[in-house]
Amino acid sequence: MTDQIQSLRDDLDYMKALARDGRQAPILGGVMLLVAGIDFAAASFVQYAAIKGLIGIGPNLASLAWLVAMAIFGVALILTKRRTAGQPGAAAVTNRAVQAVWMGSGWAIFAVALAIVAMSLRMNSAVPTMFFAPFILAVYGISWTVAAVMSRKTWIWVVALSCYAGTVAMGLLAGTAEQMLAYGVALLLLAAAPGVVLMRGEPSDLV
Repeated sequence: MTDQIQSLRDDLDYMKALARDGRQAPILGGVMLLVAGIDFAAASFVQYAAIKGLIGIGPNLASLAWLVAMAIFGVALILTKRRTAGQPGAAAVTNRAVQAVWMGSGWAIFAVALAIVAMSLRMNSAVPTMFFAPFILAVYGISWTVAAVMSRKTWIWVVALSCYAGTVAMGLLAGTAEQMLAYGVALLLLAAAPGVVLMRGEPSDLV
């Protein structure tokens, strides 16, 4: 009986160790945040420049920059998944949770993007497009919140709360060209920059 109790205790200690190691595993996928931040920020800046008449194309043609950005991100996503599959820490509970919420966020963004396009065409108005930037930052905030809870890292909480603040700022700038400028800067600060920080904490064979 004593041996069985000791065996049970050993099993519980082992499970606790696994859970602790999972929480301590570095968050992977920073490169995707870096690519997404730079990629879509560039599209935002192109849109801003077109609206302000700083480049020789109109806002409608400049909207194609978003399609180019999506294509680049899609290729980068495929290459990155192949590179990180099976790497140290990939199966940790923290990484599985964070990857799941970012995946869900990605599908939500894609679905809402299609919905906004549909609404704009149906209403023959650009008004629905003003909702896109605040929605994206709100979704980023949700994803960063999960990452902060799972990893227990204070700096990630700062990023998450900054996303929520950025969401309000995007609402205040709705209807202005400056919304696209501010959105591009927000992507660099709340996606690309944190992505670099995460990359620096990944196992050396990943970066």
